[in-house]
Amino acid sequence: MKRPAVFQQMQKSYQMHTKARRDLMVYSNDALSKSKRAIFALHRNDFTQARECLNQAQALFKSCETSFRSFPELKEEGSYRAGLEEYAEACLFESYLQKGSIGKIDPRAMMSSIYLSGLCDTTGEMVRYGVRQVTLGNYDVVSQIHETVSMIIEFLLDLDLTGYVRTKFDQAKKNLSRLEEMSYDLAIRK
Repeated sequence: MKRPAVFQQMQKSYQMHTKARRDLMVYSNDALSKSKRAIFALHRNDFTQARECLNQAQALFKSCETSFRSFPELKEEGSYRAGLEEYAEACLFESYLQKGSIGKIDPRAMMSSIYLSGLCDTTGEMVRYGVRQVTLGNYDVVSQIHETVSMIIEFLLDLDLTGYVRTKFDQAKKNLSRLEEMSYDLAIRK
């Protein structure tokens, strides 16, 4: 029996989608890696290297986005979203370290679930940065970080988060607790 012509069309469409998905996963994972490298560079105060890594991540995301014209559902692919979250975290951390504030970032990472997840994770990077600064003798940094993380937690409390972002929020609250302990220890030692 001869196969219907639609079978061949479906096969071609499926293969194109599969290739686009694989490419998206590769680009997204590379962008995630570049974002992680940016965060590590920021911890070393190497803003030039961090910006270079973030620019490379942007280029990788642009490569991903070419497939969205043909397959818009790939925007919801897990690896793409994970890459964007890490990118949002790196951008927010960079903004905090360079400007002392947190605000808008690259529009591709401004979707609320991506931004909020990245914001929650940024609190962990801020704690790590604070620990490093204390070991270097820069004790005042902890109070500034504590103030910012407190503001973030207050903002997130107003949102009544659920699901995945709620889990991220719970981790952010633990980061605030770590900062409170650090602040207490520093106050006792002074």
